[in-house]
Formats: sequence, C-alpha cells, structure tokens
Amino acid sequence: MRVLMATARRAPYAALILMALSLAILVISQGWQTGALVVLSGFEFQVLTGSLMVTGLCYQWVLFFRRLMRDNRNARAILVSHRWVGVGMTYLFALHAVRMGHTWMTVLSAVFFLIAVTGVLNREVLRYRQNWIYLTWLACHISLSAMMVPLLVVHIWVALAYQ
Repeated sequence: MRVLMATARRAPYAALILMALSLAILVISQGWQTGALVVLSGFEFQVLTGSLMVTGLCYQWVLFFRRLMRDNRNARAILVSHRWVGVGMTYLFALHAVRMGHTWMTVLSAVFFLIAVTGVLNREVLRYRQNWIYLTWLACHISLSAMMVPLLVVHIWVALAYQ
C-alpha cells in the first residue's frame, strides 16, 4: 500500500488516466453515448471533442519533436505537459467515443487505449531497472502513437464523408 501511495504522490496523473480509461471502457461497453448520454452523441459535440483531440495530438507531436531537438532547457516542463495533455485527451476520448464500431474503428480505439496504458507505465511510475526495458517501452509508446495518425486521418475522412 505504501508503494501505491508513493507512486500516487510521485505521478498523480497515473490514477487520473486509469480512471479515464475505465470511464471510456464503461461508456463504450455499455453504449451510454447512444443511450443515457444521447445528448453527447450529437454531430456538433462529436466534432468539438474530435477537434480538441486532434489539437491535443498535434500538441503532443510538437512536444515530441521539441524533445528530439534537444530543447533541454525546458525538458522537464515538456514532459509534464505531455503527461497532462495525455490525461486530458483520455477524458476527451471517453466523451467522444460512441461505440467500438467496425474493425478499423476497433483498431483505432485499441491503439488509443494502448497508447494511454503505455503512457501510464512510464519510468516514473514503474522505475525500470534496466535501460533496455525503458527503451522497449519508449519504442512501443512512440510506435503506437505513430500508428494513430493514419488511423485518425481515415476516421476523420469517413466520419465527415458519411455525415
């Protein structure tokens, strides 16, 4: 229990992401967007939350490229910002997701969930003892994030084309 409390103090965003993922799973699995929360499933609301998510995703990539350019004077601030924007995007996903959809939408949702889970399982939370484990985690997180971009482009195209 002490370890969990220390982790919660060290990484308060971790619990918030796990709560957001639980909320998203509940909303999708129970069909709340098409049932009890039908007001949130309107086209305008979907465009608003989707636009905020795309803005957040673009911001995350800007932060990533700033980090690659060795902008070390703000390295800690960039990392903290990246984590909290990730938390916000996970809550937006919980509000935006209507259902799992067909195969490629299920893949998009699964990739988003895996990005959030790998984001939470970072070095600050798990304290990787070997660098190769950290590098494997980092490669997974970045690869999943890169996979998200084309899936998102197709999602936007289909959503707007058939609306």
